[in-house]
Amino acid sequence: MDDRSQVMARGAIEALRAGVPNRAAIRLLGERGGALVNSFLDSLQQCSQGLDTGRQPNGVLVWGGFGAGKSHLLGYMRELALERNFAVSLVPVSKETPMFDPGRLFAAAVRTAEVQGANDDLMTVVLSRLKPNTEPFERLEDWATREAQAGSLSTIFPALLWLIPHLGPDEHARIARFFGGGRLNATVARSWLREKGAAKLFDIRPTKEKELARQRIRFAPRLMSSSGLAGWCLLLDEVELIGRYSLLQRGRSYAELAGWFGRADTDAFAGIVTVAAFTDDYIDQMFDTRRDEERIAPALEQKGLVSQALLAGRLMSEMRSMPGVRLSAPDEEARRDAQKRIGDLYSVAYKWTPPPLAITRSAQYSMRQHIKSWITEWDIERLFGERPNIEVKSTPTDYTPSEDLEHAPAVVDDDE
Repeated sequence: MDDRSQVMARGAIEALRAGVPNRAAIRLLGERGGALVNSFLDSLQQCSQGLDTGRQPNGVLVWGGFGAGKSHLLGYMRELALERNFAVSLVPVSKETPMFDPGRLFAAAVRTAEVQGANDDLMTVVLSRLKPNTEPFERLEDWATREAQAGSLSTIFPALLWLIPHLGPDEHARIARFFGGGRLNATVARSWLREKGAAKLFDIRPTKEKELARQRIRFAPRLMSSSGLAGWCLLLDEVELIGRYSLLQRGRSYAELAGWFGRADTDAFAGIVTVAAFTDDYIDQMFDTRRDEERIAPALEQKGLVSQALLAGRLMSEMRSMPGVRLSAPDEEARRDAQKRIGDLYSVAYKWTPPPLAITRSAQYSMRQHIKSWITEWDIERLFGERPNIEVKSTPTDYTPSEDLEHAPAVVDDDE
């Protein structure tokens, strides 16, 4: 055993102790939710083909209690998608990334995105792999031009594509930031066109940020495909946080999620696969107890958000039967197998062989609770030579409304 193996093993144990498994721990514990994984692989394949047809694969749901393994399963899906040449974004819904704000969610997805074999931000990687004067790049230019002529895409997108072969690294960096959600003053783009003698080719006009956000979401997977990637996989974690929003923002969140899930009749996000993880009591709490299915649509319509009301209603009506998986507490065999594998890893990490522990603790406890209790017991015995009695308590999901969650910090962007 070398020092590197020990460091990696310790990192995996510490991640498991914290309840947030890293890649080493995910590979160790392997797959949970086999049927969903097979469906997910089918969606990845459909996603690559969807850019030609403009169709988007349906999104899938992961349900599970606190510590049931939702984050682990999303991490496993991340590994599968990366292996298949997808850009992958794992984004927890939070105050900084509210579900109802497509611009912030998109920017967070770009910021957290990973590409196999690349160690740079997503849009920088994509632009560095673009090859002008090739069939994929010309296909992207043709699509952007048609969309701009139809009025569904700002002219700045085909203009920047035209400029890419004519500009240097500094300008490319600014274009990458814009494609990833940053600002780029239209005056700057016009000046670049004038310098290249192309001022009359593109009529660049101001576009509202909300419209740009949705346009970027549609544009991004096609840009990725032109750079050689298979598509974009978005893994949304802790989505139950939207249950703490106000009624109106919950409605907007359902509408946005419907778009990411491919439930819009028009303006589909072709080239994107989305998975969302919720706590398993969300339907009971938010649909049955707080009656979102009855209250959301009227609240949106009262604000003039008719299309959002339709999307939100469609998503809520389908969430009860939408393809997905419910992660249940592990059975005794699964707990025994997990303890052995984690014990082997613990032995590598600390050069100390942990004793087997009783597997009789209640099956209603989550896998996270089992794992943290095993590691804690081993720690105490290794360090102090004592066998402790670990008490395990469950943490209920908090659906208490919080206005603070709806007010994200201001975005600082100096690129004007």
